This record gives sequence, C-alpha cells and structure tokens, in this order.
Amino acid sequence: MGRQRKHVTATDVPVRPSIRTSALSRLAAPLFIAVVVQSVANLLFHAVVGRALQPAEYGALGTVLAAMTLVAVPLSALQTASARATATDGLSRATALSLTVRTVAYSAPVVALLLLAAKPVAAFLHLDSAWDAAILAPTLLVAALIAVIRGLLLGVGRTSVVAGSYIVATAVRLGPGLALAYFAGVTGALLGTLLGELCGLLLVMIAALRAGQGPRARVSGSDYLRTGAVVSGLFLFTTVDLFLARHFLPASASGGYVAAATIGKTVLALPAAAISIAYPKLVSGWTTGRGTAALRSSLLVVGVPAILAALFVALVPGFVLAVLFGAGTYSDATSVTRVLALVAGLSAFVSVLVHAGLARRAWTAWLPWAGAAGEILLISMWHNSATLIAAGSAIAAVAVIALLVAFEIPAWKSNRNADSALPSA
Repeated sequence: MGRQRKHVTATDVPVRPSIRTSALSRLAAPLFIAVVVQSVANLLFHAVVGRALQPAEYGALGTVLAAMTLVAVPLSALQTASARATATDGLSRATALSLTVRTVAYSAPVVALLLLAAKPVAAFLHLDSAWDAAILAPTLLVAALIAVIRGLLLGVGRTSVVAGSYIVATAVRLGPGLALAYFAGVTGALLGTLLGELCGLLLVMIAALRAGQGPRARVSGSDYLRTGAVVSGLFLFTTVDLFLARHFLPASASGGYVAAATIGKTVLALPAAAISIAYPKLVSGWTTGRGTAALRSSLLVVGVPAILAALFVALVPGFVLAVLFGAGTYSDATSVTRVLALVAGLSAFVSVLVHAGLARRAWTAWLPWAGAAGEILLISMWHNSATLIAAGSAIAAVAVIALLVAFEIPAWKSNRNADSALPSA
C-alpha cells in the first residue's frame, strides 16, 4: 500500500485479518460456545461456593467479585482499541511486546493505589481480611493485560485462541479455584478467580508472542480514551434504567424490574461476544472500501441471535421468570420482561451500528450518550410504575436506532460505492 515490498518468509509476515465477511459466523462460533460455558460455570461456581461459605462470608465474596466486574467496561475498551490496531496493521511480535509493556506501565500506578487502599477498602466493605481487598490490585493488572492481548488476537481473527482462554480460565476456576475456596474461604475463592485469569492470560500471551516479525501496530492514548468513552456510553445506555428503577420504585417492584432487566442482559450476552469479532471486520471493511458486506454480516451475526432470544422471552415471559426465579416469585413482572427483552434485541443492533460509527471515527458513535440522557429525562418525569420506566427505556432505544440507521447506513453505502471505483487487484 505505497510501501516497497521486500522478500520475506512466511514467518516474517505479521498476521493480518481476512476481509471476507462471509466467515464471520464461523469465527463467532467458538466465542459463542465459550461464553455459554463460562456463564454456566459461573452459576455453578456461585452455587458450590455459596453452599460452602457462611452467608456473611458469601456476601463478602459477592461484594469483592462485583468490584472486580466494575473494571470490565473500561477494560473492554482496551480490547476494542487493540483489535482495531491489528485489524488495520496486522499482528506482530513487536506489537504484542510493546503493548504488554505499555499496559503494565499504565496500570502500575492504579495497582499501587489499590494496594495502599486495601485496608480502607476492606473496612468499608466489612471484609475480614485486608488481603481480600488487596487481591483487587493484581486482578486489575491481569484483567488489563488479558483484555489487550485478546483484542490483538481478535483483530486478526484468532477467535479460537481467545475462546480457549475463556475455557481455560473457567476450568481452573472450577478446579483448583473451588479447592482453594474450600480450604481458604473467601480469600481462596478470590485467588482461584485470579489464578484462572492468569492461566487464560498465559495462553493468549504465548499465541501473541508467536506472531511473525513486522512493524508495530499504532495504538495511541487517544484511541483508548475514545473507545473507552464510546463503550462506557453503550454500557450506560443499556443499564441506566435499572438503577433508576431501583431508585424510584418500591422495593418489591424494583426487584421485579431487576429480574426482568437481568433477563434482558442475558439476551445480550451472546451478541456481546459476537461484536468483539465483528468490530475488526468493520474496521477492515471500512479502510479497504468494502464495508457494506462487513456491516451486513455484522448486523446478521450479532442481531439475529439477539432478536430470536428476545422474541422467545417476549412470547413466554412468565415461563422464563418461573424457570429462573421460581414460580410466582415475579409474576407481576411479565409485561416488563416482555418489553425489556425486545429493548435488548434492539440494543444489539444499536451496538453494531455504534461500533460501525467507531470504526469510521464518526460522531454517531456518541449517540448512546444522548440515548442515556433521554432515558434519564423520560424516567425522571414518568416513573410511577415499572411499565412506565420500561416504556422510557424503549422510547430511547427506538430513537437511537432510528438515528443510527439514518446516518450510518448511507455512510456505509457510500463506502461500497467507493469500493466499486477501486481498481481490481
């Protein structure tokens, strides 16, 4: 692409992503399987540990695990930005080493701060040991590293390796992790979780460092900041109604809304895995002038599973509630469950189109922030019932997707027209 070619061997060529989008569903399959296995294993882990620990101990464990998940949103931005870099520049050993060193350097101050704050955090969360809070520090470092390396691999289509890292982490958590929980209680359970992530990191790190020689992919701090802001906007857009429902509704009604929202988040679980594969394809398609096929296949692979799951829940919301939470527990939440399931289905398409805007660095990637603001405004005015709150969420979702379709689809069609003007290779 304007650079002079030189004779190289196969092992010297950095891995580059394929721009064929017809294989997107095949690439997504391993991650689909890994997410399902991880979700089931997570439920099993909590079921076993919850029975082994005293209620107070399990409450402490759940609190720290929830704190660990708080870093998932900004760290997913690291994965997305890294995937963008290798989708355009390819993956080389130099890229993997450079980003590993940068991630450790940038994470070090936060890790040190968490270690220094371990005792105050333990006191605030009513933990028996400061070590339980201190485990957050290495967990953050490992989570940051594994997000970056997984992103590098996803950018070049190494989906199976990434899926394998989820399976390895899950297996370790259920094996040695449960053994540690049995012998060391809360601290052991947290160490088991950290050990599983370390093993998953080792797998993807080996794969990334075995890439061929080549130039370093360019990832700037602004890329991480922009991606983090966009991903955070998506998270807020799909979650803010839950917090508002908890704030405005009576305790029993808010419980039903949370149950319905939890089902909605489950509808989005598989599409969320697929978007991590679709995004590098969108970047590659846009930069090569072949974006229309990339966008079409992304909408199908990410959106179809979400819509099918949403329609199933919408048809039998009472059955789904009974299976997950027990018959009669949230019988008054059936209509809200139906609405929120359909909103989740629409949100999968919102996610694709937002990532499409991010791929071309367009202002449309910021629309979820406007959607979240609209939700807050609507729900602040009308919140007398769970149905009204769900309606506010639905109105915001429809408005955002309408704007995204109006601006993103024409842009990607223009990209296709540019492709038709390119000389054939």
